[in-house]
Amino acid sequence: MRQPGPDAKPDMTDWRALQTSLAANGERRLVLLEGDRENNLQWLSGLLPELELHTGLWTGPADQSPDPRLTPIAVSDARRWLGREVSVIIWDGWQGNPPDAFAALSGALTAGGLLFWLMPPLAEWHRFADPDYPRTGLDHDGEHPFAARMAGILADHEAVIRISTGSAKSPLPAMPPIPEQSFRIGTTRDQEQLIQRLVWFGLGRRRRPLVVTADRGRGKSAALGMAAAELLEKGRQEIVVTAPSQQNVDTLFRHAREALADQLGEVSAGTLTSRSGGRLKFVPVRELLASRPEAEVVLVDEAAAIPAPLLKSVLLGWPRVAFSTTVHGYEGAGRGFAIRFRQVLEQSTPHWQSVTLTEPIRWAKNDPLETLVSQLFLLA
Repeated sequence: MRQPGPDAKPDMTDWRALQTSLAANGERRLVLLEGDRENNLQWLSGLLPELELHTGLWTGPADQSPDPRLTPIAVSDARRWLGREVSVIIWDGWQGNPPDAFAALSGALTAGGLLFWLMPPLAEWHRFADPDYPRTGLDHDGEHPFAARMAGILADHEAVIRISTGSAKSPLPAMPPIPEQSFRIGTTRDQEQLIQRLVWFGLGRRRRPLVVTADRGRGKSAALGMAAAELLEKGRQEIVVTAPSQQNVDTLFRHAREALADQLGEVSAGTLTSRSGGRLKFVPVRELLASRPEAEVVLVDEAAAIPAPLLKSVLLGWPRVAFSTTVHGYEGAGRGFAIRFRQVLEQSTPHWQSVTLTEPIRWAKNDPLETLVSQLFLLA
């Protein structure tokens, strides 16, 4: 679906209508900006100020951001956005395209979101010298079959809007009709059952760790937060949360605050205290292992991004530990979690339990972008 090039001004009305339609249907789209990078950045500079942009990310050089509202990030820091939510992502593929980072960030994009990807024309991808290739040993090859394969998928995929330099002006692709009942983010049945499992685990017998796995966007972090709030209400006094970074648990703490409602007492950096005196506190994983604070329950979010030896130390250091993660392989140590850490669980805590979430919560079940990313990076 090739669309108007950056030499023509974007039709603001159509783009705003597209966002509205996607949000109502719980869908997201990839906007592929092919060709001259400078022209495409100029085109974006004209479009972005008119779009709904609650939280946006830019992966290129900070001083070249097409909109001051975007948060510049290095792709190596993509894992810090695991468990968080954004409405717009501008991915500068001219700087490199590590698959794990791209896939992880796409999972932070909420319904109605747009992922803009700056790249050469698709016909040139098989010879594009991606700056990420030296990391993977592909920089000595003149031809790149995997990139050619991705170009073939993107060429006519329903989740892709193609914009190329020099194209004549034409309307956006047909938008999904607005349904009678618009998509809303709400608690799914999967999530409700997980919350109850987490509460039973948190009040139950020691050494029965719970492992929660799911694809991105299934509401794992939100469920952890709501369960933590319920555990505080039921009498637990010390609950510790750990993750690769504090930003990873923003969603968890937001849902805990909302669930506590009028039972919420004090709020400070990384800590919620209930009116009854119970505490939910974030502690970085290495600090957790160094200080060994007292805790009745420890919740580990985005666990696959934490080295397996550290996870083992957490597992053995507290009576009730729950791990939440995805094992699709783009959280850095995903396969390590799936293989090595499960062996540790079997050996050290053979009564461990597993829960899997399948129903998405950030977007609709048949969201085309999720299907596209799975096809591109062989995640399915």
